Amino acid sequence: MIKEVIRTKMRRLRRDLTSEQVREYSKIIQYKLESRKAFKEAETIMLYISFAKEPETLPIIEKILSEGKKVVVPVSNLSTNTIIPTYINGVDELIPGAYGILEPTIIRAVNPMDIDLVVIPGIAFDMHRNRLGFGMGYYDKFLATTEAARIALCYDFQVVDDLPTNELDIPMDLILTEKGEI
Repeated sequence: MIKEVIRTKMRRLRRDLTSEQVREYSKIIQYKLESRKAFKEAETIMLYISFAKEPETLPIIEKILSEGKKVVVPVSNLSTNTIIPTYINGVDELIPGAYGILEPTIIRAVNPMDIDLVVIPGIAFDMHRNRLGFGMGYYDKFLATTEAARIALCYDFQVVDDLPTNELDIPMDLILTEKGEI
């Protein structure tokens, strides 16, 4: 029950952001991400496709592709509540898919062990680098299959002191916000 209260509050706070705030905060978060060693050294980077005022990732994806690195995005398998990591060659390959989130038109599945860095969204995070998602377990199931570094992007208001967790929850290596990092 507490998780649903947190989800509801965070969705409302994110929904209340203006388009200008989303752009401004996203640029700051993008700069922080791009300055990280794990990002600079990664050859294959998996990123979420931003949705519903999440920190924007399309500019990051375009930059990575322009540098000749490999980009992987998640495709939701609704029957198993799992992620199919899929290569893309450009953002023009993306169309609305599951949950209205952009997904590639062609599935080019990637071995999760070939991914160097996973950039992850969430509803809320805590000071122990725990993540609260939408409650379906997509990312926790996926993260259990890879040894890639895990960096989460969120807004500062999405970070709380403590979140309820269980043995299936996988903590982040780093959480970046417009105001700091954990």
